[in-house]
Amino acid sequence: MLSLEHPTTWGLFPLGFLFGFVATIAEPAVRILGMEVERATSGGIRARVILLALALGVAFFVALGMFRTLYGIPVHYLVVPGYLIVMVLLRFSDPTFTSIAFDAVGVATSPTTVTFVMALAVGVATVLGNRNPVLDGFGLIALLAMAPILSLMCLGLLYSWRGRKRT
Repeated sequence: MLSLEHPTTWGLFPLGFLFGFVATIAEPAVRILGMEVERATSGGIRARVILLALALGVAFFVALGMFRTLYGIPVHYLVVPGYLIVMVLLRFSDPTFTSIAFDAVGVATSPTTVTFVMALAVGVATVLGNRNPVLDGFGLIALLAMAPILSLMCLGLLYSWRGRKRT
């Protein structure tokens, strides 16, 4: 059993980040979404930018999920404030990015990402011994469902800010 004092537990944060990033980059549906967005916006939003924003968002939330699992934080302590932030962002976000963000949830939480991330979460919860692998695994998936929304809506705010700065 690992404890929080064990030096290897701190390696779970970068490992979670790496797993989330690589799993999202490897997901073919994410690449297709990026290409379709680039095509639909006539190159206004590049596919690479969408891919990178989604990968970084998922990676951050997987690392956050590892933190949550290690410290036994209930998932609703993160999900409820996260969706409250989403509701605030809805007020300020460009409708184009809002629709892309909500469409990206189904793409970013597809079989490749969920398989890798769920295995990581269940494994960590099992090794810790004092966690419920099922709750921690599905709790991480709940966080992952929020990642594309927040990352792409924040990207939309950056695009809006950049557009206003140019004029």
